[in-house]
Amino acid sequence: KKVTRYERQVARGGLAVRPVVEVEMVFGVAIIGTGAMGLEHMRNLKLLEDCRVAAVVDTDLNARNEAKEIIDQDAVVTTDYQALATMEAVDAIIIATPNYTHIEVLRALIPCGKHILVEKPMCTTVEDSLEVEELVEKHMPPEKGLVFWVGMEYRYMPPVARLLEHTDSGAIGRLIMVHIREHRFPFLLKVADWNRFSQFTGGTLVEKCCHFWDLMRRIIGDGANIPERVFASGGMDINHKHEKYSVQGEMRTPDIVDNAYAIVDFASGVRGCLDLCMFAEDRQHEEVLVVGSQGKVTAETPACTVTLHHPSQRASGDEPSNPRIPPLPDQYEKNTAVEKVGVDEKLLEAGFHEGATFFELKDFIETAKARKPPVVTAQDGTYAVAMGVAAELSLKERRMVEISEVMEAARARRAGAAASRNAAEASAAAAAGPTTKRQKTGTA
Repeated sequence: KKVTRYERQVARGGLAVRPVVEVEMVFGVAIIGTGAMGLEHMRNLKLLEDCRVAAVVDTDLNARNEAKEIIDQDAVVTTDYQALATMEAVDAIIIATPNYTHIEVLRALIPCGKHILVEKPMCTTVEDSLEVEELVEKHMPPEKGLVFWVGMEYRYMPPVARLLEHTDSGAIGRLIMVHIREHRFPFLLKVADWNRFSQFTGGTLVEKCCHFWDLMRRIIGDGANIPERVFASGGMDINHKHEKYSVQGEMRTPDIVDNAYAIVDFASGVRGCLDLCMFAEDRQHEEVLVVGSQGKVTAETPACTVTLHHPSQRASGDEPSNPRIPPLPDQYEKNTAVEKVGVDEKLLEAGFHEGATFFELKDFIETAKARKPPVVTAQDGTYAVAMGVAAELSLKERRMVEISEVMEAARARRAGAAASRNAAEASAAAAAGPTTKRQKTGTA
């Protein structure tokens, strides 16, 4: 938005009009959900130019009070997210509420004409994700210039972004394998303990790992990143086994996976591997390794390093000159470059993702202002959920699961629900029909 003031000058032959000053309007962002991720968004938005937090929404008083310590005094603080639809000061809405509430909020706000960023996972089920895709297609088509974006900030971690430059440029040749490892501490507690139960999160392989499914697809690239099948093995072996929480009036033990391996086959022939452990380290340690026909690139956090290696015999695609002789002791070092990717201290202080949230928000807002297509689409969000759902099912049933299976099952459930609604509406109409007729006859 731009507002330009004009000054009119009387000149020979008529009026001359020239701009005096051009003022860039501040881009207003509303945040629904002021828990850990919502607060991280607020802190990072304050570091961006020409934007501000115009409103925050949360039903929890303590969460609203925490938000007030960060945002401007004139920002709106409310418990009603639907009020955002008509706020002129709000250009974009960030949804950072508990996973299971996303679908309800999206149903209400996708039609409102604002740009939207919804935190991962987009939804907790594939059927809800497909519904969101339809809503976006209907209410936010490209010609309207509205941006719908799924928050996948791992794409924006500086070392991962650097790795993507290498894979996108073809520096390691044709991609063959993508391996992602996260070893970390257990999930932190959330308000009302919602993140301890799969019915509210979608399960660990949806809630946590949607980042990694999305990152695999982003690394592999459009046209080659359609997942076909998943095989997962894991369980709940250490964390939360002796905890109990009240769920709908009943005391229950958490049921979320705390460690897993998963293998993904993509239609292009690329293979992905996920290694997750939620009790391995007193830090959040990620490694992304990509192997191609001519080399390997690795990104690591929190070390923020990127390692690029080109094996001698593969640098030009050639076979080893003598397959009976192993590489020399210093050959790896000679063919390896290690890069330290720096992150501004202000960005490290503003969040927990090596500055990724700042860069994601910057990209989102610039895209929204320019009314360009989103970088992370609703379809990307659906694929990430579907891969997680397939992995959870594979783990439970100890079998390979086709992505088509979970997609078709979700479409069938949606069709069944629609048929039930139509039948109920028809039944209600039939029951109301005679009553309406008698009322009209009596009046006559």
